[in-house]
Amino acid sequence: MLDHLSRLVFSPNITTLSPETAHALITIYVVVLVAGSVGLALMIRVLKANLHSWTTIALLNLIFAHLIFLLTVPFRIYYYATGFWYLTMSFCKLVSAMIHIHMYIVFVIYAVILTVHFLQYYKKMEQMVFDRMLHAMAASAGMWSILIIVVPIILKNYGNTKQQAYSCFDFHNELENQFTFVLNVFLSVGMVLVSIVLSYVLAIILHSVVRKHGRAFRAHQEFWAQMKHVSLMLIILICLVPYQLFRLYYLRNAERLKEHNEVFLAFTTLTCFDMLLLFSGKGICQRCGV
Repeated sequence: MLDHLSRLVFSPNITTLSPETAHALITIYVVVLVAGSVGLALMIRVLKANLHSWTTIALLNLIFAHLIFLLTVPFRIYYYATGFWYLTMSFCKLVSAMIHIHMYIVFVIYAVILTVHFLQYYKKMEQMVFDRMLHAMAASAGMWSILIIVVPIILKNYGNTKQQAYSCFDFHNELENQFTFVLNVFLSVGMVLVSIVLSYVLAIILHSVVRKHGRAFRAHQEFWAQMKHVSLMLIILICLVPYQLFRLYYLRNAERLKEHNEVFLAFTTLTCFDMLLLFSGKGICQRCGV
């Protein structure tokens, strides 16, 4: 115990980040933790009244994904503030992996919400409704069951390169593995391409709605329904796509750009603001059936 305390007090800060980068990361994560927590609390109150809407079930899954990630944020803040990691390396790997897992879960849920609504628009489908809570639970359980299987496999094979004692989040050497490198390229390119396709389809729909209603398009519910989708698309384009574009360059220059990567990665967590934004526009959401 005394040895542990003496290391904490007298050992130099061993984090590889500059003080400026550490301060920036602390600021981002504190803001995300506070705003994300408030947004989750507010949106749960709004959504719990209707658990049979397909969109509501998707948003509840999104809330759960945010909640799991936010539970790991205090550990990041502590590490960047002190420069030391005194917990187990296994837990370090879990906290490190969660920010990536959160990013991909959020993107998939956004993409599913947008795709289903696009299909509803073109096929004039009625809003999907779960007649029973069992159906809603089954739909959600499918996605989380896959994660329960995949995450342990990722953690077992992720972050096995040797790190300096008491350091964490320094797994860039993993990219020297050919499979890891190719997988990262595939995921980044895939997210960018899907984002482009979704943006293109949404632009076509918006153009169609504006042409249909003319100058009075702002007075029609159909336009505001699509504006809700625009807000989701903007979150993808602002919070997620820039990191994927940067990552394609970072993969070839990991050692030199590891600090920049941490900052870009931190910006992806701003997706936690989505619940706060949706709550502030709940009037629009209610008109759109959310």
